Amino acid sequence: MSGKLVPLLALAWLGALASGETQCGRLDERLMYTTNEKTEPSENPWVGLLLEELPKTYRNTLCSVVIINELHVLTTATCVKRFKNRGADMNAVAMLGVWDENTETDDDLQCNEKGYCVPGPSLIKVTEIKVHPQSDRDTGDNDLAILRLEKRIEWTHWIEPICLQGSDEPESLVHRNLHYSGFNHDDSRKGKGLSMTVSRQKCKQLTSASILPPENQVCAYPVKRTKFYPGSPLMDVNVERDVPHNFYLVALLVRSVDAGQATTQIYQDVRPSRSWIMENSQLK
Repeated sequence: MSGKLVPLLALAWLGALASGETQCGRLDERLMYTTNEKTEPSENPWVGLLLEELPKTYRNTLCSVVIINELHVLTTATCVKRFKNRGADMNAVAMLGVWDENTETDDDLQCNEKGYCVPGPSLIKVTEIKVHPQSDRDTGDNDLAILRLEKRIEWTHWIEPICLQGSDEPESLVHRNLHYSGFNHDDSRKGKGLSMTVSRQKCKQLTSASILPPENQVCAYPVKRTKFYPGSPLMDVNVERDVPHNFYLVALLVRSVDAGQATTQIYQDVRPSRSWIMENSQLK
């Protein structure tokens, strides 16, 4: 598809969000300048978890999902490999509005140390999975999947979508200090951090790899070495009139690589796939 159609698709996508009466990518500027590695319960409300439904319980797949509109979430193609059955009885479930992984859906509240509380998470079954048509198992490139939900998401202050596109984006992602958020292996609560993007050549050096990373993947050097789940979003900020306005999605975490004293995050760049995402996540 021609790149000229991306702005038109973006307008249609934003119009669909507007009809749902919610803002995408909501941010609180005061929370952007802290050294806190844990989010507030309602911070980054587009990050959820992918669960596998079992006969009497749910299994955490240790993968994040990102809400993009009322009926769709985004994750990596690798995260959905376990779901062999893509039919009506598929056992994939999106857990949304979750701040603490240990909170059950029938719990009344999730609260932080300051006594700030939000309702327990919501579970919505996945009815369809669309893997990127150019997903490459050999190189790992185009590691993206769109998950359609059984019912529309009910927007709240702790369940909202992220923006898919920025208003004035830089051409290159190299040497950008970007935000990421999601769940990790060190704490059950949703975390966040900053990561500096690097060139593909630097990525090869940091990961001690024999070849360059795939063309549509981005490498970043995080401030902390905490390993986040695949599917965690890498985000940039829209600035309007010199004020941070909202977050928009840049990439999804694919994996983390430890080599020597460095941990490098490998992300799937979503920008080249925006037309595919918007076409396959229409509200119909």
